[in-house]
Amino acid sequence: MNRITSVVIIPLYEVRGTTSILFTKRNQKMKHHPGEISFPGGKVENGEGYFEAAKRETIEEINCVVTQKLGTLKPVMTLVSNHLILPFIAFIDIQKLTLNKDEVEAVFSTPLDAFLKTKMRKKRFSHRKIFITTPVWDFQEFYAWGATGRILFDFKNWLKKHQI
Repeated sequence: MNRITSVVIIPLYEVRGTTSILFTKRNQKMKHHPGEISFPGGKVENGEGYFEAAKRETIEEINCVVTQKLGTLKPVMTLVSNHLILPFIAFIDIQKLTLNKDEVEAVFSTPLDAFLKTKMRKKRFSHRKIFITTPVWDFQEFYAWGATGRILFDFKNWLKKHQI
């Protein structure tokens, strides 16, 4: 597959001068990737632009306003559900943040400076008779891996390139 099917926003927000990354934990009843740590996003609907789809999905999942798009990362493939995800980086306003409990079980965050100090490790696991190696990021309350882990790897490189 070489066509973008899904989009996400890496949501950044600022509170008292500290910029943090917001993560979502998918509802356990979701068909794909239940209970996994992810970013708000989903499938692109017909006739919809990629960033518009990412904003719509973010509003649907966590009811917040996307205030500023900062950049776009290279597409990342999910290895289990076969989606090509286009990640965007954007600031959000979390003042009215409410979770759509049908899709999002919880949210977590980590300060950007703590993320930059976090070391990624790699984990190898089997899936459908093949072995997959994936980046894993261990944070205090949660860990991210799979497509989210690969997006975080690219995001860290983006931050370094843009000297943020």
